[in-house]
Amino acid sequence: MLQFFLNPIMLAGLAGVSLPVLAHLLSRRKYDIVPWGAMQFLNPSRKTRRKLKLEELLLLLIRILAVALLALAASRPWINSGFLTGYRSAGSRDIVFVIDGSNSMSRSDGLTSLHQKALRRAEEFLDTLQPGDTVAVIDARDRPVRIVETPLQDLALIRERLKEIPPPAGAADLQRACEEAVGILGRCSNGAREVIVLTDRQRCGWSPGQESSWKRFDDVLRFPSVRPALWVVDISAGLGAIRQNVSLGQIDMSRDLTVPGFPVGFHVAVTNAGQESTDVSLQILVNGQRVAHLDEVVSVPAESEVTVSQTIRFSSLGTNLVTVRVALPEDALPADNESHAAVQVTSAVPVLLVEDSTSADRTQWNTFFAELALTNPENKSPWIRARTVRSTDLTPAALDGVAAVVLADVTSLPDGMDKALHQFAARGNGIFVTLGKRTSPDSFRRMYIDSGLLPTVQLKRVRTADPDAGTPVTVAPYSLEASWLNRFRERKAASLLQAAFTQWWLLDPVTATPLDNAPTKPDDGNQPAPVAEDRDVPATAAISTAASPAAPPVTVAQLISGDPLLLQASCGRGRVLLMTSNIDTSMNNLVGTPDYVPFLHEALFQMAASRVRRNVDFGQPLLTVLATAADRGDVAGTDQSLVFQTPDDRVRTAGVEDRDGELVATLPATRFPGVYHLKQLEPADGSAIDTFVVNYDHAEDNPAELTGDDRARLLANDRLTFVDSMDVLKEQMYGHESRSELWALLLWMFLAMLTLEVWMTRRLVTKGHADTPLQTSLLQDAAE
Repeated sequence: MLQFFLNPIMLAGLAGVSLPVLAHLLSRRKYDIVPWGAMQFLNPSRKTRRKLKLEELLLLLIRILAVALLALAASRPWINSGFLTGYRSAGSRDIVFVIDGSNSMSRSDGLTSLHQKALRRAEEFLDTLQPGDTVAVIDARDRPVRIVETPLQDLALIRERLKEIPPPAGAADLQRACEEAVGILGRCSNGAREVIVLTDRQRCGWSPGQESSWKRFDDVLRFPSVRPALWVVDISAGLGAIRQNVSLGQIDMSRDLTVPGFPVGFHVAVTNAGQESTDVSLQILVNGQRVAHLDEVVSVPAESEVTVSQTIRFSSLGTNLVTVRVALPEDALPADNESHAAVQVTSAVPVLLVEDSTSADRTQWNTFFAELALTNPENKSPWIRARTVRSTDLTPAALDGVAAVVLADVTSLPDGMDKALHQFAARGNGIFVTLGKRTSPDSFRRMYIDSGLLPTVQLKRVRTADPDAGTPVTVAPYSLEASWLNRFRERKAASLLQAAFTQWWLLDPVTATPLDNAPTKPDDGNQPAPVAEDRDVPATAAISTAASPAAPPVTVAQLISGDPLLLQASCGRGRVLLMTSNIDTSMNNLVGTPDYVPFLHEALFQMAASRVRRNVDFGQPLLTVLATAADRGDVAGTDQSLVFQTPDDRVRTAGVEDRDGELVATLPATRFPGVYHLKQLEPADGSAIDTFVVNYDHAEDNPAELTGDDRARLLANDRLTFVDSMDVLKEQMYGHESRSELWALLLWMFLAMLTLEVWMTRRLVTKGHADTPLQTSLLQDAAE
């Protein structure tokens, strides 16, 4: 019953009908009677008394009805009845347009793309609205983007905002976009509320098989006081289904940070969604220049996927852009024929080795073999610049200019260094922790749990392999799923997989959060940010630094015993890698394998790369360090007028701010997949300071259309209504309009009751006792 009131809480005003009744009862209380001789001439007749009582009751009912009408009008009732068919209340409609911005909307009918057609149909529909109707607009991408967040009555402004929507790119989560639209309508007040989704027939954007999420959507529909109608308009009506499409998946790089000449492997999936096998010509480009010797022709069977692997060595420093392109000019959807990845190339990675041993013999140090592997004196161009410092001599100043720190079986640090290391990692650097025989659960807690570096892990005990076992304990090949460990899994006879581990620490994962004395965990700068309107971000814009619960580390390598060997955790913008064994010879023979040196390099590149994140997901912020604390003075006072050039050739102002002594440039949110270039606004020489790649959900590359069963699932509980054209939409939305608000009618009735009440009150006062001429004469004499 309450669903027929827009403001049902105002029905509480019906309690006010008791006020006229109370006033009537109070007016009838007994008074003392004083005999007066002339009163006998004023006594009304029995007929007059009966007439007065009836008029008093009628006046009471009028007053009660007036109060009830006022309360009902405030609750804003509406009806949807057949006898009001065709009646339309002007200015009582709220509309949210949801525009599909995925790759599939780039398909053309030969003149215009489906996305352009959708924008045009939305503009044409604005002409059918009445004064007072409101409109909001959502751009459906991987995450919905609110182009017009608050419903507006200014239709001219709505048209301008529609023209600002970027061309289609990436994926579209239509279900989530509809949830956003319903949330917007929940704050509206009009009696008719509509969501109009302009899309094609592609299946993946709707996720019809996810019953649990659609049940949640049904709960969202119950949120507004008036349930909105959701209309899905097929903009692709008249176009046939896509029969042949080849697409490229996301490029998976083995590392985001490298040095000149160091091999970087990558994988990319080539998918053929067509009914026939096809030969796909792949081109590899680095910074826009084609690398001819890497060109490859891949035969992809029908409805299959083939993974292509290549290795690249970079020569130029800075951020290098890798592009994989499919040469298929007649492909139905060329938007998914290109994929990108960014790789940062530096001259050498600075690493600090922290030694806890007090022995004067360096060969007994925990870092001895690691130092030899990383600082070979015969190597004139090392990939890693490593230096060693004793743990007792470690200071915060020693961390300046360092990208990664190795803590090899370290059990104690000078006062304050645990917090300094936490801040070091939070700024985007890496820490490689290895355990050993000197480690204890207490020292681990002091070093890593209390400091917040590894707050969700605690040590149990050392486990020793059975010396009589016929098979040694080695690394499980199936566990090496991380991209930086692929080279050890895929290469035949990889010696890392043959290294025998005699002892390792068992871990007890817990769900603890950092203790009260642990430093507050800062935001990593790469968490998804709310996607807002596409407006320039002020230079002073900052990314939220709200603390969040610590997440458990991820196991990236296991022993064949099932125990973790390598675990990786996040700490702010940085990473912490934990090895449950050591990197010397006391607990394994890894040092004696040929893969020892490559393993150390890969691990340290991985740790140092945490500050380099140039490949991010849709909606995540972009961040680059312009100057570190060490060289901040060299750029202080310079003009940092920086902008980000987006993939749709727009320019957005970069926020430049100071974070822990580092000068960083940020773009708080990305709303368009593709390549972003950070450039200097003045002088504009065209060169990029840095480059980023924003990825999207490549499930969008599947062009499969909604089936009859899919539509039946989506139509359950009257969630959606599918229409083939805007004309059908108008006919169904307007042709049988029967919903009407009654508050205006109730207010007119209230005014009528109020007028009638005043008239009857005056009549009772002036003529209630005028029954005989004598009474009238006496009343007139009394009045004089």
